[in-house]
Amino acid sequence: MINSTLFIKKLALMSVGVALMMVLVNSAKADDSVTRQHEFDLQNFSEVEFTNSVGRLEIVPTDGREMRITLDIESDRGGFFRRRVDVDDMDLEVRERGDTLILVFDEKHVNAQWYVEMPAVDKTTVEMGVGELRLEIAATELNVELGVGDVDIDADENNVGRVDLNVGVGDARIRGGDLVDSKSAFISKRMHAEGKGQHDIEVDVGVGDVSVRLN
Repeated sequence: MINSTLFIKKLALMSVGVALMMVLVNSAKADDSVTRQHEFDLQNFSEVEFTNSVGRLEIVPTDGREMRITLDIESDRGGFFRRRVDVDDMDLEVRERGDTLILVFDEKHVNAQWYVEMPAVDKTTVEMGVGELRLEIAATELNVELGVGDVDIDADENNVGRVDLNVGVGDARIRGGDLVDSKSAFISKRMHAEGKGQHDIEVDVGVGDVSVRLN
């Protein structure tokens, strides 16, 4: 027969242990994310480059010459007992190369969620390892390279010139414009269309889907 007093003591210790674990987990969650805000005057820049390892990038157009960025950084824990990365000191790396503004977030074991309000520039370049891109672009030449994930682009057909999509494994779709060429080879897809403007769009994705809408 189980000793009732001993059983109650064990149950109490287990309850304390569970409560302590919950406190530790909640404490870790409270310290594993941070939000950064940035503003950049693009008056002297004709090109902007974005580089991100893992996460999501959303760009929406805005008037004027001020670009505003909200960057949410969250530690990525692969397993229950794996320690989360300290994100307190993480932020964008900002560089300049002539008239090009370069924004880089290349930290490991974290997810970065970008929300960018961006005025028109001559050229926009995006490089990402894994994630999702949601781009609503103004009159700009656009070059995108994504390793794994999905790309969704909205643009004015009157601003867009040539559209070239290349997907290694996955699908590609273009709505609007004049479809010039479309080739599928087993699991890959290439598409080429023409808008009515001068600003080209080029997208290369290793694994994933690409959707372009010319409105």
